[in-house]
Amino acid sequence: MIREALAGLARNESIGGAIARTPIARDAVARLVAGEDVADAVTTAALLADDGYWTALERTTSPHPDVAEATEAFDGYAALVDAVAVAGLAASCEVAVLPESIGLALDPRSAGPRLRDLAMRAADADVDLRLGFGPQTDVEASLGAARELWNAGLDVSITLPAARRATEADCDALGDRRVRLVKGTATEESAAAYRQAAEIDKAFVRCARRLLRADGAPSFATHDPRLVEIVEAVAARTGRAVGSYEFTFFMGRQEGLARRLVESGHRVRVYAPYGPHWFERLVAGLAEQPSGLAAAVRSLFP
Repeated sequence: MIREALAGLARNESIGGAIARTPIARDAVARLVAGEDVADAVTTAALLADDGYWTALERTTSPHPDVAEATEAFDGYAALVDAVAVAGLAASCEVAVLPESIGLALDPRSAGPRLRDLAMRAADADVDLRLGFGPQTDVEASLGAARELWNAGLDVSITLPAARRATEADCDALGDRRVRLVKGTATEESAAAYRQAAEIDKAFVRCARRLLRADGAPSFATHDPRLVEIVEAVAARTGRAVGSYEFTFFMGRQEGLARRLVESGHRVRVYAPYGPHWFERLVAGLAEQPSGLAAAVRSLFP
């Protein structure tokens, strides 16, 4: 019930605009969102790099795009790749693309070439392109798109949800690639996903073990301090050097923990959404775990 209420809140674009225009809330919004355009996003990434953080920029788009919106999203991602390269941030800033935003579900025949063009553009600019994960992401379709790019010699990164039962096997198979592990959504209607938060946490740890035993560069996206400590312990037991893996936090979340990790020598990436649908993406994305969303939503209001 909480998730449905948050989903409805996310779809109400007028709320985000009203919050952004409220003087008292404007500073809080700036802590959670990297702005409304490419220039804002790149400036935010540069400031975070100066503070020792790595970044992931995602241009927020409609989760159910029509043809025109999918084309606009592709153009926006292409402009972002170029801007990151021109700003000299390619070494520390990745571009996260939600495959559904450029029409993977709408028209796979056109979305595939778009992803390939983006991957080639990113490769030419030495910018890491990652297939991201949002509330509407079809993991199987996203994996299929990634495999096509890998077969074409394009080294894109991928995001996988621990809530999906098949992810453990995928972590074994893809451990030599750049995989970001997120908790994902507890889909009660599907036997293909874990249903309870405790089950998802356990799956997250099992997937982390698999990724840390492999030769890739895994990234662990969680705001749960307990899971962060477990990942650190597992990494130490497997002989992983600090800095050979990373932690990822949404912008404005767990800032104290993120700072502690940076000061301990860890690589910490800040996931920063920006663009026209920032409110919808922020709320809907964090609604995957409603217990973690409460603090983020409260921070938007005085």
